[in-house]
This record gives sequence, C-alpha cells and structure tokens, in this order.
Amino acid sequence: MSYDVVALIDGRPSYEDVLAGMLAAGPDWLVRDVSEGAVLQLCSPEGEPLASLEAPILIQVPGEVERLLGPELAGVPTPVWWAEVRAMPQEGAPELADRYAAELVKRLGGQVWKPAPPPFDPPVGTDVAGGNNA
Repeated sequence: MSYDVVALIDGRPSYEDVLAGMLAAGPDWLVRDVSEGAVLQLCSPEGEPLASLEAPILIQVPGEVERLLGPELAGVPTPVWWAEVRAMPQEGAPELADRYAAELVKRLGGQVWKPAPPPFDPPVGTDVAGGNNA
C-alpha cells in the first residue's frame, strides 16, 4: 500500500517549484515521466520507482478538500492547488514524499496533509498523528 501525501498549496506551482521540490526530496534520484507526462516518478539510481508526483489539480469547489480528506480540513479556502505525492512502501520513500510536499508549501504557502495512521511503518522522526500535519 502506498503512502500518499497531499500538498494543498496557495499558488499554481511552476516548473521551478516542481524542480525545487524534487531537489529537496534528494538530488540523487532519477526522474521518469509516465502517463504522457501527467505523472513524474522519482526513482532510485537503479531505476526503481520510489514516489510518483501527480500533476497539480486546481480545486475550486468549497468543501471539496474536506470531503476528500476529512473534517480537520474544513477551513481550507478554495481555490487551492492539490499536489499529490504517492510513495512506495519501501525505506526512504515516505521521507522523500514528505520533503517534496514540504518544499512546495514552503515556496507557495498552504499546508501538507498526511494520512493518520500511515498504511505502513511511518518514517522515523515524522509526526503523523491527527491526519493533518502542516
């Protein structure tokens, strides 16, 4: 089962923002596009996929974020950009996803949503209680 993180960001991410997020995730990862570029995968040096970065989606409907992620996000204003990162259940992948999402929020404003409880052992040093850890 994957570890999904959602960056709910205030501004539309540019190519520079996406690249900065990928560098924050780690400079040693290979990048591969799938689904005709709609998804980027960060891969190990051996080519094994670690995380998938989906194209950001603009959410314009009030209450949609709450409906999809839960009542703790009832106050998220719309419009908001939804950037989902899906990490594979293997060592290092959840931290990679967390760093990518955190960098987008740092650059553009917003908050990060993480699952609670995580679907597998959480990354060391990461607080995932409560579902929403900005």
